[in-house]
Amino acid sequence: MLALVTRPRYEETTNYLFYWAGELLREAKERKIPVIDLDKEKARRTVVESYLTKKSPDVVIINGHGNETCVVGQDGEQLLIAGQNTHLMKGRRVYIRACRAGRQLGPDIIRNGAAGFVGYVQDFIFPYDKDSVQRPLDDEYAKPNLECSNQVAISLLKGHSADEAHQEGVRAFRKKLDALMTSNSRNSAVATCLIWNMMSQVAM
Repeated sequence: MLALVTRPRYEETTNYLFYWAGELLREAKERKIPVIDLDKEKARRTVVESYLTKKSPDVVIINGHGNETCVVGQDGEQLLIAGQNTHLMKGRRVYIRACRAGRQLGPDIIRNGAAGFVGYVQDFIFPYDKDSVQRPLDDEYAKPNLECSNQVAISLLKGHSADEAHQEGVRAFRKKLDALMTSNSRNSAVATCLIWNMMSQVAM
């Protein structure tokens, strides 16, 4: 198996995704799964397209901002666009952690022959602590939602199907929500985001 992961980093949101997607690299290393890490300036359309064509990864994990028809990389550059380059996902299992990519982009990826897709039909959201921006992995506000969404990617790295990965993610969200609701440190913003992201996540 070969995986490709994009990790743009140019403002606060992508800074968090950059570090949390870095946890996926550690997971892959433990499982001896080779990963193409397209971080920062390497998260550009021409670079992504080149690796998809020449290296043919089995799993593609894209992190960044997005909308109904595209997901972006470094500095907001469009990486994957419905109707333009989604054919490059043929035969691959794809997870896009970005806003609204499950609306039009995901279905277009599937129409072009992808083996499976997991994404979000609404915005992917998470609260964060302004005092922890320089230490995203230590941010207890951001951690629950990013940890749960990481489970989707980890499941794909284990060789599971998109539907199985989606179910793993949903279980993680539910488990985290249950733990939060029974703890003494309830946080309504974290809980709201957990519910929102869980309900917005879809598999195809």
